Amino acid sequence: MRLFGYDIKKRPREGTGTGKKTVSPPRPAVVSYYEPSGVPFYDFARSEILDALRMISSRLSNIRWSTEVPFMAAQKLTAFLSEDYLELIRRLFYDGYLVVGVHPAPHLVSIKNRAVRRTTEGVFQIPLEAGEVLLPSLTFRATGHSDEWYLRDKLHFLNTINNSDLNLIENYGAMGVLSPETDNSVAGAFFDEKEVEEMHERYRRTYGLKLGRWQVMITPRPTRWNAIELPIGALQLSQKRLYTLQAIYTALGIPKELSTYFENAKYENRNAAELDFYSSTIQSYGVLFTKLLKDLWRETAQRNPGLPRRLEFWFDFEGVPAMAEKKQQIEASAREMYLFWQQVRDTDPENADTARLRIKDIIENL
Repeated sequence: MRLFGYDIKKRPREGTGTGKKTVSPPRPAVVSYYEPSGVPFYDFARSEILDALRMISSRLSNIRWSTEVPFMAAQKLTAFLSEDYLELIRRLFYDGYLVVGVHPAPHLVSIKNRAVRRTTEGVFQIPLEAGEVLLPSLTFRATGHSDEWYLRDKLHFLNTINNSDLNLIENYGAMGVLSPETDNSVAGAFFDEKEVEEMHERYRRTYGLKLGRWQVMITPRPTRWNAIELPIGALQLSQKRLYTLQAIYTALGIPKELSTYFENAKYENRNAAELDFYSSTIQSYGVLFTKLLKDLWRETAQRNPGLPRRLEFWFDFEGVPAMAEKKQQIEASAREMYLFWQQVRDTDPENADTARLRIKDIIENL
């Protein structure tokens, strides 16, 4: 199986694997790296991405899965999804794909760590063990890259903005200067290094002198103080931050009205945004995970002869007012169409066959 230049190879079903325990890669430190000057560069964007993924996973938790026949094995598959939505979408975002494996009875399901390998011919491979299935994200399937790969420039820009803001707060400048009144050769008219350090320590104990904006400069000789104000407002860091966050949210399919960063989150806007969020982003994840359930069921049925090879899965949303209202509107419209085609079937023999097909479609869609 080939997927955008990637060669998906499954190992023989009778193989038992290596038996080695897979270990997740180490988590990066809070500080991504240090600048040449020694200033730390913090990864603020990581928490923003986590918050965005949580917004998606919390809505996915409102999905209720159904099957044609309530097999115990099928219930374990849907339970696995419901428990691991955040981890599943996190892997889809950062890696572009995820690998899930089913085990023999009692039908255990788990996420697998499978890295992409590049052969000497330049072909990328994702090796799968027996009972494992691959689920690529829509972006990975179309382009061969993850969503995170396409957002790296925006994430780096967001980190740059936040680190700049942090450095301005921590190192804004001195609030004042202390120095001798005159500069002459009279003994004691200037401070030596020891006196400067003693005065710094005295101010720390008495006035809470510290680094940053509220630091007091103490110089050994008379120094003229000229206030130099940095036009922080002209940097427009807040506007740039909001612009970058909105671009990231748009890429993830999250309406900005659902974020507390933006001020236009009125009830009407939030309700419409929730409806749009569910009907587009969450719905697309539901379709993607439906495919995963079908593939996992196929692997499960191959190991259990008593189970059917095919089983249909579908989903609906519960406890979502916006979706419930939309569903009522769709059902009301469907009832009107049903009555119309029913009347056509009974009163217009020439179009009776067409009416029957339309009625069948309406019933199936409901």
